[in-house]
Amino acid sequence: MHSATVRPPLLLGLCLACGLTLAAPAKTPPPELPAETLGVGTLAGTSAARVYVADVAISHISDGRIRVFDAEKGRFLGLISTGYAGNFAVSPAANELYVATSYLARGSRGERSDVLEVHDTQTLGFKYEVLLPTKRAQALNYRGLVSVTGNGQFVLVMNATPATSVTVVNLQTRQVASEVQTPGCWGSMPAAQGARFSMLCGDGKVATITLNEQGQVADRQLSDKLFDADQDAWFHHAERVGDRYWFVSFQGQVTELNLGGPVAQRTGQISLVSAKDKKNGWRPGGYQNFAVDPSGSRLVAAMHSKGAEGSHKRPAEQLWVVDLASGKRLATHPGKGTASLTFSRNGERLQALDGMTGALNVWRVGAGGSLKPLTSVAKAGEAALHLESND
Repeated sequence: MHSATVRPPLLLGLCLACGLTLAAPAKTPPPELPAETLGVGTLAGTSAARVYVADVAISHISDGRIRVFDAEKGRFLGLISTGYAGNFAVSPAANELYVATSYLARGSRGERSDVLEVHDTQTLGFKYEVLLPTKRAQALNYRGLVSVTGNGQFVLVMNATPATSVTVVNLQTRQVASEVQTPGCWGSMPAAQGARFSMLCGDGKVATITLNEQGQVADRQLSDKLFDADQDAWFHHAERVGDRYWFVSFQGQVTELNLGGPVAQRTGQISLVSAKDKKNGWRPGGYQNFAVDPSGSRLVAAMHSKGAEGSHKRPAEQLWVVDLASGKRLATHPGKGTASLTFSRNGERLQALDGMTGALNVWRVGAGGSLKPLTSVAKAGEAALHLESND
């Protein structure tokens, strides 16, 4: 009987024979990456053509924000937090941005703190804050709920408890200077010079308040009755060039006031709508629903047809360009769902928010009321209602 010879499989033999030569050479570990550090960037070198879009973020309202966009290219540049229903204003020199907002210690509960936050517009970074009385108006974003006096010394913050008043913040001392009681009146519209501001009142009058150097009330006066809130109320939104302020009524009446003196004075009035327009129910609508160019010669209004009681927030079907001297309509453009409008400070662009989609639309302004599309952002905010121009 022959004994069987047992041999390892060929593959195993080969592996055993060459195992040492198949071993991978040891690799040198890569150098350790440097630790990352956080820093603050700057918008220096970017275009000054910027637009600030306030978003109340109503589905998560304690987390509002201002988004900053390049107004010529539509590029997103940065973001500023605005807390719970924060409102803002840009300084006359466009070097600072003021946000009046509220915080709760535990997010949705706990001790309330109201603050005025000051941000640098070149870095978007936080500079300092001033604690406010806990009575700031927690309202949707509107111009006039935060404003800056003409001399740049005071920031005015609207309060509602629901009693109305204005907190005056001294930017030089970084302290609250006073609280001005303003029963029946709302918002603040500063004069071009000094420390004077005016307010619309529910009885159709305009209150004008003059502050002294310490931020205390030095003078307070009421105008004659300028509108009837029951028959044809004015939108609270106002447009200004210096001391010239324009207001639009629910039915399309445009009134110009001079707010530079101790008492508001009416200086002009035109109608946006003709007899034919009225038959078709054309009315202005939206939030920041009209804009006046920096020369004070033209107005662009967000208009809708078949208007009625309660339609005053409806986004635009058309944009009407109107000559403010003659009242003549110069041009009509598609409305793009516009609910808010503003011109750039140089008058070269018209910037608008679509109240239905949240889009930001920007046009180049031409002669005769022409508007040439410049850029757009499909979603500039979730509930964006207020925008201001940097340049």
